[in-house]
Amino acid sequence: MYKTIMMFDTSIVSENLGDFIIMDSVKRQLRTLFPDSFFVSTATHDTIGKAAKVWQKNAEFSFIGGTNLLTDRYRGLKRAQWKLGLCDTSVKGAIGIGVGWTSYEDFNRIRDFPMKLAQKIIYKNVLSSKYLHSVRDSYTQSKLKRMGIESINTSCVTMWDLTPDLIDKIPTKKADTVVTTITNYRKSPNYLMAYKKLIEILLDNYDKVKLWIQASEDIEIFNSLEVKGASRVEFISPSLKAYDDALSNSVDYIGTRLHAGIRALQHGRRALIIELDNRAREIARDTNLPTVDYRNVDDVVKFIVDEKKIKLDIPFDQIKRWKEQFK
Repeated sequence: MYKTIMMFDTSIVSENLGDFIIMDSVKRQLRTLFPDSFFVSTATHDTIGKAAKVWQKNAEFSFIGGTNLLTDRYRGLKRAQWKLGLCDTSVKGAIGIGVGWTSYEDFNRIRDFPMKLAQKIIYKNVLSSKYLHSVRDSYTQSKLKRMGIESINTSCVTMWDLTPDLIDKIPTKKADTVVTTITNYRKSPNYLMAYKKLIEILLDNYDKVKLWIQASEDIEIFNSLEVKGASRVEFISPSLKAYDDALSNSVDYIGTRLHAGIRALQHGRRALIIELDNRAREIARDTNLPTVDYRNVDDVVKFIVDEKKIKLDIPFDQIKRWKEQFK
């Protein structure tokens, strides 16, 4: 009782509201595991300070809260998703909860090898060898295994409460209103074309279309698309509360932001995620999460009109196995 739990919080120093959705689930799950503990947070998107290192050293457990922060090549503190370096040797024993791999990118050039070795050394030092890590997909699990780090594929922590009873209550018919998202850091011509086509499909098939803003640049990108009927699109303010309020009504979600889609499922809403990278694609491969590749955005129409139940394959046994390490 009354032990200290350290959290490497991926929502600190981040405007990405998906990180807030992840950490909301991380905190809820850890609080059920350690109901009488003190929780202390430090950032992953900023370098870890002296005070945080002292807290981490003395904590009963340390957890890394989800997101796609793992990679097999060290990129330096300025570019790293998790800003730990070779000098942070005092940070040890951290345990992943729903962590994921950054991308499919391979680093096989000769000049990459020293940086790959550096990243492996950092992970072998900071990540626990006593406890199994929770990872969000099989791809991340295989990448960690190559580094000699064992893990359990539990799916993303945001999906742990998507019970069969909850999913069974999700409507099969489309709503009159749809919430959508676009992604500010994916803006090559192919992505922009997909965003435009997506929004125009939604305008053709729904009475109301609402765009949840997750980054300030989302608005600039939306305006640059020159969508036919753009004036009909309503903006949802960039806060998790505003999004939750929108989901409290009868709506569908169809958009590019993975965790916005999972949040919609948490609220019992129909949801389809547009795959932009490895995250949604790998989670869908393991769990049957409803997704469609951005290059096949026309397939969105089929999801809209089909009256088909969503069926997920959440690894509840693996989640239970991971949790039981701490009992």
